[in-house]
Amino acid sequence: MNTSHQVLITGPAGAPPETAAIRFMALVPADWRAEPVEFLANGARLRLTAPTPTTAAEFTRTATGILSQPGLRDWSLAEG
Repeated sequence: MNTSHQVLITGPAGAPPETAAIRFMALVPADWRAEPVEFLANGARLRLTAPTPTTAAEFTRTATGILSQPGLRDWSLAEG
C-alpha cells in the first residue's frame, strides 16, 4: 500500500522552482516517486509517494535530507 504526502520547498527570490523540483525529484529514494503539484513564485509543492506506510515525520526527514544535497542547499522545507 502506497502512502503519499505533499511537501512545499521554498528558495531564494528569483531562483527557478522548476529547476529545484527537477533536482529534488532526481534525489528521492529509488522506490519512491515524486511529482510536481504546483509552482509558486519562490517555491514548489511536490507529492511524494512511498511504497510502504510512511509517517509524515519520515516524509519530512527524507525531504530535509534531499534539501541538504548540493544544488538544493539554498532551498528549505516550508509549512503549507
